[in-house]
Parts: sequence; C-alpha cells; structure tokens
Amino acid sequence: MTTKPFNLSKLISVLLLAAGAVLLTIALYFTMQSVRELVYQNGIEKRYSFQSPEDTETVQVFHGVKVQTYRDGPEVLLELQEEERAKVKVSGAQIDEKSDMKAFEGIVQYKLMKEKETGEEWFIAALRLTPEAMKEGDQKFQTFRINENGVVKKSTFSSGENSKLETQWIRGMTEDKIGYHTSLPYQDHPVSTLISTAIAGLVSLLVGLRLRKREKARKYEAA
Repeated sequence: MTTKPFNLSKLISVLLLAAGAVLLTIALYFTMQSVRELVYQNGIEKRYSFQSPEDTETVQVFHGVKVQTYRDGPEVLLELQEEERAKVKVSGAQIDEKSDMKAFEGIVQYKLMKEKETGEEWFIAALRLTPEAMKEGDQKFQTFRINENGVVKKSTFSSGENSKLETQWIRGMTEDKIGYHTSLPYQDHPVSTLISTAIAGLVSLLVGLRLRKREKARKYEAA
C-alpha cells in the first residue's frame, strides 16, 4: 500500500482561497454596515439637534429639574433635585469647587436634545461608568433623560448594546465616536481600510485559484 505524497501546493491554495473568501466577506459586511450607519446618522441629524448647554456650569435647571455634578473624594456624583442618582469612581486629584463641566470631561456630560419638527426638548445627563481604556463593546454608560414635564427616565447600557438615540447621548464621552451599526465610518481612514481588506481578499483568491489551476495542469501532464 502506497501513501500519497504530501501536496504543499494544494494546501497553500486551499488556505489562500479560504482566507480570500473570509476577507471579502468581512469587507462586504462592514461596507453594508457602514452604509446603514451613514443612512441612520443622516436620519438622526435631520430629525434631532444636539448641543451642549450655553454655559458650562455644573448646576443646570431644566424645566424645574435641578441637575448637579460634583466631586466627593474619589467619586464623581450626579444629583437630580438634590438627590444622589449616580456616582462613579475616578482617579486624579480633587478639583476646585468652582470648576465647570470641563473638569468632568469624559466622565459626565450634559446635552440638550431637540426634535426639529415639534420643537420638543430633552435634557440628557450621561455618565461613563467604566474606564475609557476598556474595549469599546465593554464600556458602560448611564443616562438620565429629562423631558419638558420634568419626568426623568434612566437607562444603563454598554456601548455595544445601545439604542439609536443612546448612541447620540454618549457622543463626546470617549475620544472615538461610537456608532449604532458600526463605528468604522468614524475611525481613521475607513474607506482605505475597506479597500485594502477587499484587495487582500481578491489577491488571496486569485493566487489560490492560480495555484489550483497549476496543480490541475501538473496532474494532466503526469497522466
């Protein structure tokens, strides 16, 4: 009984074909997700406007609801109507009592959200509960949405499980923008990343097919 010799060329061609298929699938998937993200973002921008309060004071009053952020030792606390609603441990030295919201950058953020068609407004207070160094999908946030009637709604979510509006509420909390479908369009050189991935996939497929064709030609000649 004779054993067939190990065919390295065939193995390489199979690996290249598999790698090419995977790379092209990844490029196609993220291209579709990026298009969905851009369409979604465009729709949000048409419907809502988002802006920071005109002043950067740590105390804000929105339709009778008092919102306050301050530092207490190793913790940053958020109060609504002088009732503690959230806190997060932070590092660094104690800040001055006269500091404004810039001192809490990346930890607590205030935003005003307005629906352009109806003129309805909301006040958003958002906190980042985990260190920014954590992976994107593992970062946790907590938001408090106050409507014009003074009703407060709280939500806690990770950056990988947020709703479409929650995506907007935490913009500015981290250095990188977090998308709803994908964050790729907001990263550096997203188009070149997709193109290079697709090209790498095509090259792998073409080389793999060329090796397979050459291998078949050898078998034909041997026969």
